[in-house]
Amino acid sequence: MFDQAQEPIEGVGGYREFMRTPDTYGYFVTTWKPATRFSATLSGNYTGRMYVPHVKGEGDPAKDRFASENKIERVNSFFELHTKLSYDIPVLEYSTLQLNAGVQNIFNAYQKDFDTGAGRASDYIYGPNRVGGK
Repeated sequence: MFDQAQEPIEGVGGYREFMRTPDTYGYFVTTWKPATRFSATLSGNYTGRMYVPHVKGEGDPAKDRFASENKIERVNSFFELHTKLSYDIPVLEYSTLQLNAGVQNIFNAYQKDFDTGAGRASDYIYGPNRVGGK
């Protein structure tokens, strides 16, 4: 927190919160190894709600999506779930080849309110950067 409020974008009042920084964040990783050469991993990330600056855009409101004025958005939280399967193949006495297959962001958590059009705010981006498995 700051001693004085910061003005993240012109025309919007001061905020004491850090922009693009979630209130809460957490992750987990668990691995199950039912056989010597096989393992399954389940992992996830939780990104809590946060404030994101949204700069005014330009364009045709009938076909483009953009902010009509500078504002600060309070965006929703995200939960990403990932899975990975691994199999080890001994190659030489001291070497192993590991084959992996998996899916990242199984529930397809991502930002759903991107600005569109030539006059969009290209820096209005937040949340997970992986498109999921759906």
